[in-house]
Amino acid sequence: MKKRGRKGKFTITRPVSYAEVKKAHDKENNGKIKQRLLIILKTFKIKSSYEIAEQVGTTHTKVQRWIKRFNKEGFDGLYDKPRSGKPSNITEEQIIELEREIDRPKEFRAGYNSLEILNLIYKLFQVKYTLVHVRRLLHKRGYNRITPRPTHVKKDPLEVKNTVGNLKKKFSIWIKDG
Repeated sequence: MKKRGRKGKFTITRPVSYAEVKKAHDKENNGKIKQRLLIILKTFKIKSSYEIAEQVGTTHTKVQRWIKRFNKEGFDGLYDKPRSGKPSNITEEQIIELEREIDRPKEFRAGYNSLEILNLIYKLFQVKYTLVHVRRLLHKRGYNRITPRPTHVKKDPLEVKNTVGNLKKKFSIWIKDG
């Protein structure tokens, strides 16, 4: 990375062509990476990080960061690096046990809502989570929150009667994708 003066001027120092970056940009599906590739594309024609930032819709410091990382690490530098975080309060085995409990068919029950899963985690593992974290955990494991609706009356009268009887209007449950 070459920085000249106080105007925020940058150039690409890696031996890569505009066509290669354009091909990677067109092929990329991740929006964040696509924006970073666009920054690199703009750097071939525009040398000011301020102008690139204005055109791409970000800050000039981010533009400078991505140009610097691209020059240092290439295309791999545009991807997010792993971040350390607080370790989970429950183990992977406990999460699998929780999933088995959630997926186990229950009589007269369509599924669990968030508060019931929060209480289930505490009952099984004596770990306290917030509702937001329970939802985050379930989404990460491939569950979606749905609001069941009664089916058409002509479909199966016994099933409809049971479904309508078991559901409340604003009730939502978690189900696994697929």
